[in-house]
Amino acid sequence: MIKFIAELDIKFISYNFKALLNLGFTFKSMYMDMMIAYHLISSQTKMDVLLPITEYSKVEAKDFKTTFGKTHIETLLVDEFARYLSNIGLGILACYDEINHLLHKEELHNILIQNEMPLIPVLSLMERKGIKIDVSYFKNYSLELEKELAKTEKAIYEEAGEEFNINSPKQLGDILFVKMNLPSGKKTKTGYSTDVMVLEDLESYGYNIARLLLDYRKLNKLKTTYVDTLPNLVDSNSRIHTSFNQIGTATGRLSSSEPNLQNIPVKTDDGIKIREGFVAGEGKVLMSIDYSQVELRVLTSMSKDENLIKAYREEKDLHDLTARRIFNLSDSDDVTREQRTIAKIINFSIIYGKTAFGLAKELKIPVKDASEYIKKYFEQYPRVTTFEKEVIEFGEEHGYVKTLFGRKRYISGIDSKNKTIKAQAERMAVNTVIQGTAAEVLKKVMLKVYEVLKDKDDIALLLQVHDELIFEVEENSVEKYSEILADIMKNTVKLEDVNLNININTGKNWAEAK
Repeated sequence: MIKFIAELDIKFISYNFKALLNLGFTFKSMYMDMMIAYHLISSQTKMDVLLPITEYSKVEAKDFKTTFGKTHIETLLVDEFARYLSNIGLGILACYDEINHLLHKEELHNILIQNEMPLIPVLSLMERKGIKIDVSYFKNYSLELEKELAKTEKAIYEEAGEEFNINSPKQLGDILFVKMNLPSGKKTKTGYSTDVMVLEDLESYGYNIARLLLDYRKLNKLKTTYVDTLPNLVDSNSRIHTSFNQIGTATGRLSSSEPNLQNIPVKTDDGIKIREGFVAGEGKVLMSIDYSQVELRVLTSMSKDENLIKAYREEKDLHDLTARRIFNLSDSDDVTREQRTIAKIINFSIIYGKTAFGLAKELKIPVKDASEYIKKYFEQYPRVTTFEKEVIEFGEEHGYVKTLFGRKRYISGIDSKNKTIKAQAERMAVNTVIQGTAAEVLKKVMLKVYEVLKDKDDIALLLQVHDELIFEVEENSVEKYSEILADIMKNTVKLEDVNLNININTGKNWAEAK
């Protein structure tokens, strides 16, 4: 069957071509992936073949559970399962005309054919290659975390004056707000809330048990999500194979699952320790190439703000410049590390539409001070305000926003009379344009990288983590590929008014390469 399909010289339409490639199928022409096509016209991020079939065809298709009940797939007769799959296939085919029409009507057909479809084999190759981990390293790290958890657990019990189930919200709520009589939030039907926000509030009041509980949860999540889980997911060569999802986010960013390697903390000590466990093969190194402030550079290009453009053209430290503005510092004054950190948070907060309240909470400062910082930011970069206003007005008029390259996201609530809903939609609109454009830059770069490297056996692209690409390369080829890849990443996409800068690092593990 696989060989027969590979030799057919026809245009193929399917739902999730990548899954078929990973099973060993090849196609002379992957014309349209209905999963991605439907995502482009709907902004739907759920992977469900029945969604487009139900919406755009008259085929009566049902999911596996509805059709077969509790029957396991292994016990089905071949012809039963074949009839079921054939019906799904008919549904996919029946959707084609309407979805293809909408793609052209909404000017999204080129996005699909030129960007998304060619990316499928790139991602499939990355998934099949995988990245190696040091299994023994993670097992040893797990023992370290176990000791840290036991130590933290003991300290919590000492603060509470008794032992209890730390992972039980009800028991924890009773300890904190009944026995210890700490200030609590609203009590619900299920008891007191003990979520992160509640614990962070208690920590800000100086309650040591809250800090210990936050530490415990962080360590426990680290252990269960990554350190204990990753070694169980390796193949016979100790390699992990994540799945990259093209429809996982509404902005167009790739997401990662099973396991999610994009959520590993970046600059925390814990994140660094996890990355140390991702290693290169014998005689090879990992090469990390990431864009420097790609989303801020996209904002600069799209907003046309003169001060932002000037800063990047003169290769100034943008966070330093922002700090000088919000803290009223002269050119002769030194910017402290704390001031630069605050400025950095503010620079990126604008992209994500953070409110004064949200910024105040993150920086642990009064809302009034946060409002003043945001005001001074927009005074320093006035065209950013205009740009955001233009994006929001476009969204209100059309019901969607567009990235620089034309990808659309439909924004629910952008015309709502409810102020809270509308404000959230406005933040989503601005973030989509910036983050979505940056994501498309990475995708175009990945396509060029694939084109250049596909016949090379001394280098392979393994991972994409937002604005970072991770390669495995033979040690004696590092210099050669550093030059080639630097050129690709800097010059494949040209933004107006601002250059794309990169950082290249290599190491025997991901932490060293980062």
